[in-house]
Amino acid sequence: MAGKPAQIHGSMLFRAMAVLAAEVLLAIMPRGVAHSVGSSSASDPSGVPVPTGNIPGWNLVYTQDFNGSSLPTGWGAYSGQPGGDRYGYWDPADVTVSNGELHLGTRAKDDPKMSNTYSTGGVGFYGHPQTYGMYLVRLKADYEPGLEISDIALLWPSSNNIWPPEIDFYEDSGGTRSGSSATLHPGPNGDDCCRIIENLRNDATQWHTYGIEWTPTTITYTIDDKQWGSVIHKSQLTSPAQWPTVNMDLCLQSQNLGTAQPASPIETMTVDWVAEYAPSS
Repeated sequence: MAGKPAQIHGSMLFRAMAVLAAEVLLAIMPRGVAHSVGSSSASDPSGVPVPTGNIPGWNLVYTQDFNGSSLPTGWGAYSGQPGGDRYGYWDPADVTVSNGELHLGTRAKDDPKMSNTYSTGGVGFYGHPQTYGMYLVRLKADYEPGLEISDIALLWPSSNNIWPPEIDFYEDSGGTRSGSSATLHPGPNGDDCCRIIENLRNDATQWHTYGIEWTPTTITYTIDDKQWGSVIHKSQLTSPAQWPTVNMDLCLQSQNLGTAQPASPIETMTVDWVAEYAPSS
């Protein structure tokens, strides 16, 4: 995946520039309709199987439960240095698939620009770009006190010719991972202004299903089939902010934001499955 990872920004670097931030607790606002799932079995590492079938308002267009031994068709691993992050470096070797899971890990002394540093892993799914949709990711993050390796699940423009928009629907700052955030980057191309940030207190080292519902007029974040944070409405944006209206891809990444390094190779993010839906009308 050449070129694109060098442009991806870790939005944790720019928290102070938020125009809106709200902190919420986990036990909030159950969704009106549960997502259809298959029967749980011993082959479901997280205890929750991948969704099956359509739900009101949404048609299931893609699922992936990583039951192979390599990245599935349509997926690609990051390579190179993230834009705006001097401490980060992505290596495809940090991405593995086994035991029904996608694993993002680290490798020692792997950054050609900085000595004694660890690389991390990141992937993108480029097989079904779409404008508007619902995405679910079943993941857990590693407990890493003292480190700043951020885990992120996000939507990124399918074209490398534009950024923003960007929607980070799960993002942590590493360490104990006692909370996470979601960020809408609605600025016009080349201008990362006007960010809207929501913060969530939760134990991200445990399995959770993080989701986003992106429509022509609203963006809603979910965790374990519950809405969290405030619904973002297109009508609340003011110039120069712009509502995301371009094709986007699902991306999952770990990114080192600081100088601290692991004492040995670690697994930073584990993913059981992902699901992608398109609006039914």
